Amino acid sequence: MKLEEIIDKHYNEFSVTEKGMCQYILKNHNKITSMGILDFARESLASKSSVIRFCQKIGFTGYTEMKNFIKWDDGSSKRIDNYSFFDQVKSDTEMLLSSLDYNKWIPIYESIYNSKRVYMIATGVTQQNQALELQRLLMLSGKDSGLLPGNKESSEFQRMTESLDSNDFLIILSLSGENKSLEDVIREIEKRESKLLSITNYHSNWLSQNCDFNLYSRSSRSPDTEDWWLKTTSTFFVLIEAFVFGYNDYLKTKK
Repeated sequence: MKLEEIIDKHYNEFSVTEKGMCQYILKNHNKITSMGILDFARESLASKSSVIRFCQKIGFTGYTEMKNFIKWDDGSSKRIDNYSFFDQVKSDTEMLLSSLDYNKWIPIYESIYNSKRVYMIATGVTQQNQALELQRLLMLSGKDSGLLPGNKESSEFQRMTESLDSNDFLIILSLSGENKSLEDVIREIEKRESKLLSITNYHSNWLSQNCDFNLYSRSSRSPDTEDWWLKTTSTFFVLIEAFVFGYNDYLKTKK
């Protein structure tokens, strides 16, 4: 999908400032590929935070990813010398490991332990695989859970919310945390006063701001536009394992 098509798809969701950024992008493709985020913000009459939110709204993790997509979209991509995506996987994993903190997770463990039921909602193919692994590990830990579609109109979701209450715990998995389709889902769950845990990439996002608890992973896309499809996701599985194994340690304290 070309950038123009992505913008057109989301155009009705944009604020006046975001529409101004759209116009600047469409008129200045070639300039943007060599501009930093502050330069782009200044030229498009926006703030840095507005630029980041705009990029996330149209499906990118940030400005750099959008800029690389524009390079690829324009056919002006060049290979980046001395860049190793293998090293990026290692770096993302090391950064994730350094951020793991069992003590900060204890309130989440307490909420899961005291919950009547646990449900999971995943927003993409990779997130569905992550949810299945999380479901498997929780089952081995003695906590049954169900996997639901992230669609408010689905029969499964509607049936679940009929009995949902404050004793239930829901886990939402999303890479960007900016999925517009989740907003109605979250609002419906909030009405039932159920607890919500988000699992997203490591940055401020709409989903994490609207959940009771948050877990953050580290995911990077290759800056080499010829390898635009490369993105690290293994860190999510590391995070899930660490989290559930920590839950097992927590259970031992309850005996």
